[in-house]
Amino acid sequence: MELLKLKEYQERSYAERPSNQGWVFYGDDNLFPQYLIDLYKSSATHNALCTSIAYMIFGDGVQADTLEARLKIEEWGLQDEVRKACLDLKIQGGFALEVVYSIDRTTISKVRHCPFENVRTAEVNEDEKIDFLYYSKDWSDKREEPQLVKTFDPEQSVEHPVQILYVKPFSPGSYYYPKPDYIGSIDYIELDKEIGKYHINNIKNGLAPSFTIHFKNGVPAQEERRRIRNDIERQLAGATNAGKFIVTYSDSPDRKPDFEPFPLSDADKQYQFLSTEVSDKIMVGHRVVSSAMFGVKTAGQLGNTQELEIASELFDRQVIKPYQRIVKDALSSIFIAAGTPTVVSVEEVPPMEPEVATELSEDFPRPKVEAADWLVKQGEEMGEDWELIDERDFDENTEELQDAQWHFARVPSSKPQAKSELDNDIVKIRYAYDGPIAENSREFCKKMMSANRVYRREDIVGANWPASLGGASARAVNPGFGPNGTDTYDLLLYKGGPNCRHRWVRRTYLKRNNKRVSVNRARDIINRLPEDVRRANQLPTQDPRISQIPAAMPNNGYLNPR
Repeated sequence: MELLKLKEYQERSYAERPSNQGWVFYGDDNLFPQYLIDLYKSSATHNALCTSIAYMIFGDGVQADTLEARLKIEEWGLQDEVRKACLDLKIQGGFALEVVYSIDRTTISKVRHCPFENVRTAEVNEDEKIDFLYYSKDWSDKREEPQLVKTFDPEQSVEHPVQILYVKPFSPGSYYYPKPDYIGSIDYIELDKEIGKYHINNIKNGLAPSFTIHFKNGVPAQEERRRIRNDIERQLAGATNAGKFIVTYSDSPDRKPDFEPFPLSDADKQYQFLSTEVSDKIMVGHRVVSSAMFGVKTAGQLGNTQELEIASELFDRQVIKPYQRIVKDALSSIFIAAGTPTVVSVEEVPPMEPEVATELSEDFPRPKVEAADWLVKQGEEMGEDWELIDERDFDENTEELQDAQWHFARVPSSKPQAKSELDNDIVKIRYAYDGPIAENSREFCKKMMSANRVYRREDIVGANWPASLGGASARAVNPGFGPNGTDTYDLLLYKGGPNCRHRWVRRTYLKRNNKRVSVNRARDIINRLPEDVRRANQLPTQDPRISQIPAAMPNNGYLNPR
């Protein structure tokens, strides 16, 4: 009796080894990055996690604290390039950015995402540093000659005006190439891919069971056995052969072949177990705290709002923030090389709030929330511990100047009544809605005025929220008053809408009885701005609508003449 040899799974190699062409191989075939992309495309669970986590890393995009740096972000189109880099960072464990210097080499004219899978490193020099990289659009094509590109080094911008910033976080056991954080679950990602293939082939072949064929007319010669096996494979294999039958010939009924199906009584349970096990292990590989965060319900867990909130905060702290630090450090080096040093950050999407977690855990879409109702819930009534020391109309021209006086810690939050990015331990900046109330005032204005509360700027403009969730400006205010007849518009600019007579007032509060700054000193800080701070924080002319009531705007605050 001849037994067919069963296939043995061979784990894909990600070994690093020098080649005689100058670059270092990544994997035995030098195509491990391409293999990671194939896994990304082939496993539904893995694909969804990589994509979602990359969006979390990018959050609300790249931010800078100086006008010159913000202009560079626009000039380079950096938001789109970093968005791509974040996906590479998640899939590959690192990313690459092409840096192009200006003609006079005094600054950087372009920053572009460079597909990580197209880059290989050269061997280290005698100082244990990598001086050059190799770039090829298709490493599987032996006819294509890879291009030699200098690694990012601003001091050599004259000799090498095009460079690549190759970002490789530390990976144990690897020197040249990073490893993705899910490296330990690659076998399960591969298994997920193969399970999908199995079910597709099973369906296409009519759900026919596997079986053995027993021939009872002796053991033929090797060449004859090979021919018989090829004939059977041609008749049985492939999607188009489902349901076909085999024609056999025999000179005696006693010598006909037997077909013995394999019993599959527990197949459904086996594949149910495999499906659950694979999903769980892939989640663990991606360091997912709770699968409910990504819409996967687990038996025995309710997926309640408290669980989602805690899981979201843990995932943000353990996974997203470390990734964002990698991106931020890389971008900071580029801004320094461009001659525009700045405090650069990747604005994160905040952990889920209880309200948002409730909405996302339901099986129906999030209902519209009228802006005033939502905003009032975020508002505060300042207690006796805080003294109002300054009140002035909101003016974009002086906002950053006023903020700069306090050297605020930039720690944005999106929790109701949480610290604002403008807060520190003795000062709070809040905004109040102010103006007259008449019988014909809009419902939004009436609610805002009657609430008598103050708000963080983040609550008004929704700076730390994705558009799908939004702060107050992303929620319904007055139906049809937004651009193109939408229900939402910028509350900071247009307040209650056309003809509104209300405005935003900036209020500065000082913690009473603090031992660091007196009330008089705090007021003096507000009113006396040093010249160097003025020069360092010069802003372009503000949008005049910010400090106007809509009734005093052109067209009374309507977008188009009425």
